[in-house]
Amino acid sequence: MSRAEQIRSALADPRKRRRGYAALMLVAAVLCVVPAPYVARSKIVPQDVNSLGLGSMTTSYGGGFAGVAALLGGAKQPVDMYLAMARSSEVTGEVIRRLKLVEKGEYGSERDARIALENKVDIHSLTGGILEIETRMHDSAQAEALTKAYSEAISDRIVLLGRERTERKRRIIEQRFADASNRVAKAEAALEAFRRKNNLAAPEAQLGTEISLRAGLQAQLQAKKVELQTLSGFLGPENPRLVAVQSEIASLQGQIARTADPATDAAGPNVAGLSAVSGEYFDLYRDYRFAQALYEVYSRSSEEVAVETLAGDTATDVQVIEAAHLDPDRKFNIPAVAALALLVLMALFTELYAPATGIRLPWLSRRGEGEAQ
Repeated sequence: MSRAEQIRSALADPRKRRRGYAALMLVAAVLCVVPAPYVARSKIVPQDVNSLGLGSMTTSYGGGFAGVAALLGGAKQPVDMYLAMARSSEVTGEVIRRLKLVEKGEYGSERDARIALENKVDIHSLTGGILEIETRMHDSAQAEALTKAYSEAISDRIVLLGRERTERKRRIIEQRFADASNRVAKAEAALEAFRRKNNLAAPEAQLGTEISLRAGLQAQLQAKKVELQTLSGFLGPENPRLVAVQSEIASLQGQIARTADPATDAAGPNVAGLSAVSGEYFDLYRDYRFAQALYEVYSRSSEEVAVETLAGDTATDVQVIEAAHLDPDRKFNIPAVAALALLVLMALFTELYAPATGIRLPWLSRRGEGEAQ
């Protein structure tokens, strides 16, 4: 009898088959706990720049420049980016170098070590932007050492990339800050030259002063007209007082008429003269205010980057919530648990479900045919 026939004969015998199921289940149950698996984990959270109170230095200027502040680093980095950093090849390589996995002979090559670590170490994100490093191995000391090495490598990688980002921001801001300084200096010089050329006061005061002057003349003229109308009722046309009022009215009308003609004197242009240059004047003033606003934004950003650089040199950008530790609860070997569950399902199917439903299995059919012969 061949080996295949012996197996078929054993499977066809219910007692031998059930003993085989029991033996395999016993082996699978033992393998569920032997060798004992251990799970080590660590939790870290990357700190955002805004948590240090630095982002408000640029965004506090106003809503109009909130986009500039976000571009310069005020926006929060998404957790997916930190997760990609943690799973990067650089982090895995740093762990292999720190623990000297290849030098100690635990793995034949760095490629083998990378493949093994991908199967043993899982890095995922939790609610709140927390990164969790989970290592599952049969060696508790090595599992904890791997988890700690990954936590430190991820922290160093995030800090290194943060410093590189800060350095790029610093170079950009220094360049833009110099351009903003030159721009505000040129705008201020152009505004001052135009003011001296046209004998103008500050834009906020110049137009208001001229309009107030004309409004005052018109008010005096109306008051004198009312006074003239009142005096004409009881004074004769030759009365000196009446003649004086008429002379004052003529003088006021002349002054108002002169304000309608563009003119410039020692006090600056009148209303009509100011209207002719007000467009260019306010264009220059608007350019100056915009240049000054940009200068203040980049000045605040420069201070923020300086503080951020100092914080990066003296502190870490990653906070360790839970250091590397082993889970206290009992763990099981997942492949053995899956094999045990599969054996239980097969036993239930072949010993209970198939006979109850009348399903004819191949080995049972061969057994029936052999008995008939």
